[in-house]
Amino acid sequence: MKNESKKFSATTMRNILAFLLVLILVGAAAGFYFGLQIVKAYAIDVSHTVADSNASGTNIEELSVLKQELSERETLVTKANQLFATQDNYQLQSLKDIQKYASEAGITISDTEFDKEAANSASASPGTNGHSVVVTLQNPVSYAKFIQFLDAIEGNLPKMQITGVGITRPTTASGDQIVSDKITITVAAK
Repeated sequence: MKNESKKFSATTMRNILAFLLVLILVGAAAGFYFGLQIVKAYAIDVSHTVADSNASGTNIEELSVLKQELSERETLVTKANQLFATQDNYQLQSLKDIQKYASEAGITISDTEFDKEAANSASASPGTNGHSVVVTLQNPVSYAKFIQFLDAIEGNLPKMQITGVGITRPTTASGDQIVSDKITITVAAK
C-alpha cells in the first residue's frame, strides 16, 4: 500500500496539468497586458518626439523666412534711419542740402539763420526735435524755380518741411517773377 500512495493517479495528474495550464495562461495574459502598457508609453514618447521634431523644423523654416524678409527690407531700414538728422549734424546737413537744391533750381540764397530751439510743428514726430532754419532768397525769383526749390526741400532726406513762406508780386511785374519773404523750414532731428 505504501507503493500506491506515492504514485499519482491519472486524475491527479490531469488536475495538476490543468492547474499549470491555467496558471500559464494567466501569466501570459498578465505579461501581454504589462507589455502592451510599456509599448503604449513608448509610442506616446515617440509621438511627442516626432511632434517636437516637426515643430523644430517648422520653427527653422519660419526663422529662415523671417531672415529673408529682413534682408529684403534692409534698404527700408536704411532709408528709415535717413529720415532724421542727428542733433550734432542737422545744421551742416540741412545747409548743404538747401544750398544744393537752390543751385539746382537756379536760385541764390542771401541769408540762412538757424534756430537752436525745437520748433513746435506737426512735422516733428514723437521722440524727435524739429529745428527751424530761416532762409532768405535773393529777390526777385522765378516762380517756376521757386516751386522747384520748395519741392526739392520737401522731398529731402533727412526730412525737411516748409512751415512758413510768403510771396508777393514785385512792384514792376514781369513774367513769372515773385518776391519771396523769409522761408521757414523745419528739419527733423533725433
